[in-house]
Amino acid sequence: MRVLLIYPAIDCPAGMNHGIISLSGVLKHGGHEVKLVYANEQVGPIPTLDEITETVREWKPGLIGYSVMSQQYAWSIEVAKHVKSLFPAIPSIIGGVHCTMVPDEVVNENHFDYVCPGEGEYALLELVNRLEKGEDTTRVPNLRMVRNGKKIVNPVGPFPDLAKLPPLDYDIFDVGHMVTVKKGWLGLLASRGCPYKCTYCFNKEIVDLYLEEGGAKKSKDYLRVFPIERVMEDIQLLKRKHPHISTIIFDDDLFTLNKKFVLDFCKAYKESKIELPFVVNAHVQVFDEDMAFALKDAGCMILKWGLESGSYRIRKEILWRFMSNDQILRSFEVAHRYNLHTSAFIMFGLPDESRAEVFETLKICAQAKMGRFRWAIFYPFPGTAGYTIAKDRGLIDWDKAKGMGNYFDASCLKFSPEHDLFLEKLGKVAHWWVNSLSDWPSAPTYKKLVDEVESWDRDTWEARKNELAHRDRDLSEKLLAADVPHYSLRYTHVMGVHSDFVKWERAQKARGEQAVGANYRLDD
Repeated sequence: MRVLLIYPAIDCPAGMNHGIISLSGVLKHGGHEVKLVYANEQVGPIPTLDEITETVREWKPGLIGYSVMSQQYAWSIEVAKHVKSLFPAIPSIIGGVHCTMVPDEVVNENHFDYVCPGEGEYALLELVNRLEKGEDTTRVPNLRMVRNGKKIVNPVGPFPDLAKLPPLDYDIFDVGHMVTVKKGWLGLLASRGCPYKCTYCFNKEIVDLYLEEGGAKKSKDYLRVFPIERVMEDIQLLKRKHPHISTIIFDDDLFTLNKKFVLDFCKAYKESKIELPFVVNAHVQVFDEDMAFALKDAGCMILKWGLESGSYRIRKEILWRFMSNDQILRSFEVAHRYNLHTSAFIMFGLPDESRAEVFETLKICAQAKMGRFRWAIFYPFPGTAGYTIAKDRGLIDWDKAKGMGNYFDASCLKFSPEHDLFLEKLGKVAHWWVNSLSDWPSAPTYKKLVDEVESWDRDTWEARKNELAHRDRDLSEKLLAADVPHYSLRYTHVMGVHSDFVKWERAQKARGEQAVGANYRLDD
């Protein structure tokens, strides 16, 4: 059977969806054909309804599947309703984070013939096999649906054993084009699962779902790793097929969870002579010097941390992240001791977060002097504990939430107009505040800029906000020339990058151009 997968990632960073890569691999291994419609403006124009209709008409799929996050759900409904009106005989299924978090809500709305919460590789395969044979589909594990006005809920099956999964189908995406768009970076997975229960994430809820419905016997069943040899083989194959890959980024929720796995992985990576720098996610509570040494020795270039907030109260009461500032600073210090470039994720606009607590986050960034940090504004994803916290406190502005396509530009919580404006300003140039709070010679310069932006009222802000990125780059170039440390916007509009890394990267670029010409360059 032919299966058409539709993956909307509108107003989001470009990237391959690891779930779709696995789903397609399982389907193709089962003898089926798979085609992908990927809606992301960084990769290409967003397909119109007419274009999607034409794809369906030409390709004649036996099933159409959607994989969506909450902010893409409305777009998917629009597409699904349009397609169903023209091709009523083609069944549809939806999976992804949104329907894993609120499956009953999605079923009750009844826009799709099947709803698949959880990890759905084998559920989808069984559904396609049964559809192809004309068999009953109402008892497939994981699937929920409405038939004759009655809701049918099938318990989730076991988590897939990663060692037994068929080969992942990276080619379902245009890998070559994706790598070019990502400036040589390629995202892979070496594991699935995370033991932590952060309120803005779905890990707790997915584990609870599997424990309640019998798909897992214990929480640790969620924590799985791919065989290391298999990961090495995948990288080698992708490297041969796409020689312009320059960096591997492991998108695992928590790469450093298991120390033995980290040490074994680094040994294998080095012995495989892959010779590509790589990036991993870490946690300050599961990181030590042995890991730091092994990662650096194997070629790790960037170590990413979920810092989120510098306020202990916010971390404990709102985020359920129970680490101390001392642990945070110690982990950055250890990483820097081994010359690992560090990256932090931070968040503003959290429920009940005060302006003073926002500054605690800005201050710890200035204190840790990480290599880069990326910021976001809290968004209450339905089904998460963070959503419940915000909802129970009456903090969600529902109209604003429905109209938001990302979590970078503004808050959908009910803050004062002054605090809303402050958050929008941080969304543009949070690194200016961090620079101003540092002990660098550039601090007074950035303090003046911060004072200027802080003085702008709403009208002035709307009139002048688009000039900030240009002002940031102009000032950064002057400071780079004078060798003055600072953060500047690089790679995305929500990332501050340390000037030392910018200088290092430019030196690498210059050496590369001397060796192989100017056909490839790192992003500036």
